[in-house]
Amino acid sequence: MIVLGLLAACSATPPAEQTIRDHYFYGGLAAFHEDMHAEAARQWQRAAELGDGEAARNLGHLYRQGLGVEADGHIAAAWYQVAADAGVISADYNLGMLYMRGGPGLPPDPDEGLKRLGKAAQAGFPPAKAELERLAAAPAPPVATPAPTVAETAPAPPPAPAPPAVSEPSPLRMQIGSYRTRAAAEQEWKRLRLKGLTPEIIANRVEGKGLWYRLVAVGPAQAVEAFCASAQAKGMSCWSRTR
Repeated sequence: MIVLGLLAACSATPPAEQTIRDHYFYGGLAAFHEDMHAEAARQWQRAAELGDGEAARNLGHLYRQGLGVEADGHIAAAWYQVAADAGVISADYNLGMLYMRGGPGLPPDPDEGLKRLGKAAQAGFPPAKAELERLAAAPAPPVATPAPTVAETAPAPPPAPAPPAVSEPSPLRMQIGSYRTRAAAEQEWKRLRLKGLTPEIIANRVEGKGLWYRLVAVGPAQAVEAFCASAQAKGMSCWSRTR
């Protein structure tokens, strides 16, 4: 039998500024999951301006996809950079993918993209490591070269660099959805049966919508990314947080 409820508070009361940041961050999540994208952008921008790096990363998502704001690759990159500077590992991955593929008004920059992916992989972010491995395994495009003369010899290729060591990723917190009642959130957790993750249900008041209950899954990055991959395959978004 799964016992649901808030995780026990084992630490001291957080400072008031962090409480305010969390209010805006989770208010943005609740708004996003209700398809109130403009409201999510407003809440996350307020949290980011108060120093919340993960809110800045989520703003990057919105500007990259044009959800609730006008799509703009340059603004998306700027918010991802703010998040990366704040120590959000996944933001380096998002920035790397944005540079690899380009975005609205932002041309691709593969060199910068590989640099960012390498930084995220070295910090222990599994999707970045997987992307680098995929790129390394992809066949290189053929390059036409003139036939060597008798005096020319083909130099031996340099040895491949050793892959960077990666450390264990930090646990993640991922919002699954927001619900009108606690019972609905509990029922959703029982339905999903997510292995390796612990549930957390948090009451949150959304402006103009009243009291909602957020269902958050807490656990190792591998379990969170596995769920995210499944969700994205179904056209759903996945939003995680390291604390």
